[in-house]
Amino acid sequence: MRKNRLLEKLRTGKPAFGIWLSAGSPILAEEAAHLGFDWVLLDTQHGHWGYDAMLNAFQVVSPTDTEMVTRVAWNDPSQIGTTLDAGTLSIIVPMVNSREEAQRAVAAARYPPQGMRSAASIRVFRYGSDYIHKANEEVMLTIMIETREAAQQADEILSVPGIDCCLIGPGDMAISMGTFGKESAEHEALIQKILEAGKRHNVIMGFPAGTVEEALKRASQGFQLLTCGSDIGAFWEVLRRSVKDLKAQGSL
Repeated sequence: MRKNRLLEKLRTGKPAFGIWLSAGSPILAEEAAHLGFDWVLLDTQHGHWGYDAMLNAFQVVSPTDTEMVTRVAWNDPSQIGTTLDAGTLSIIVPMVNSREEAQRAVAAARYPPQGMRSAASIRVFRYGSDYIHKANEEVMLTIMIETREAAQQADEILSVPGIDCCLIGPGDMAISMGTFGKESAEHEALIQKILEAGKRHNVIMGFPAGTVEEALKRASQGFQLLTCGSDIGAFWEVLRRSVKDLKAQGSL
């Protein structure tokens, strides 16, 4: 089976930088992959990815050196299994708030005896005829801790065998704390608490940074799985700059 290049890099202790894709465009996914990011994230939870668009994105990203990561909409075995069968090697499960929920995610993403994932589709065998035997080693399972409740249980959650990575959800965590849109020392303290729990349990830690500068700052703290922007964010930035320049010239 082909190695999961993203997981292989992360296991060396190096950070890996990617971009968040929400627009639901396989064309944008293909372009992002050919730019040379370590990984691209297809967000099917809050993004606009239907199944067909997601599958098309898998088909155009797979031949590149960039790995695909896919966030499913919920911690549901059918969604996790269907998404893995479509051909991603790395999956993110949102809103994991307890040890039991973490165990449920592991069970859905792993073949027996480690889990309960059922037999794969034909597409996965493009990674190798031994996919069934090797997938438990190469599929990267990332769970998200993104509430105050989950942060307080980070040690229990991240001690669950079969979790490769934990991605912090700072926005939802701030909402759960009542601090969204505000400066909060407690919020940052919880982020660091989760990071330290990940280090104790040898779990790769990730953070959804919005800029390169923020991503590099989080990398210096020990986070490895890092975004440095999004497709829609980049679109806004360029067009807002164009409108500003046009207004400055009196053309708008």
